[in-house]
Amino acid sequence: MSAPRRLHPVPLAEVPELAQHDVLVFDGDCRFCQAQVKRLSRWAGPQLSPQPLQKSGLLSALGIDHDEAMRAMQLVTQEGWIFCGVEAVVQALRKRPILGRLLKLYYVPGVRQLADLGYRLIAKYRYRIMGRAIARGECDGGSCALHFQSK
Repeated sequence: MSAPRRLHPVPLAEVPELAQHDVLVFDGDCRFCQAQVKRLSRWAGPQLSPQPLQKSGLLSALGIDHDEAMRAMQLVTQEGWIFCGVEAVVQALRKRPILGRLLKLYYVPGVRQLADLGYRLIAKYRYRIMGRAIARGECDGGSCALHFQSK
């Protein structure tokens, strides 16, 4: 995963959620992603605003590339930092008293590399993990079928 980067000021009219919340950008067409974001939202509490990358104008307003957003979820903090993948999870939970401290273990050398590798593998095969939805034709918009193709 890449290092966090600083976001240029975003007009709040384009992403009003940033005024009061960190924004978590995720693949809204992915059933696996939806389930994990729901869980993360419960853990993080009300300071997190999950937004699907498919939301019109969101990626351009945040300066996030579509391919980058498809590779890993992106957390945009109120302070203007963008984190991706496992680090997005760690930063989303940073304000939680016990869990936030525990997750700082992510920054221990070696742990970060292993966690990022695991995340990349899961992200790459996330449509296969929820394959039953594809078999039953339940994938909205057909995006699951695109990612389910063998490469």
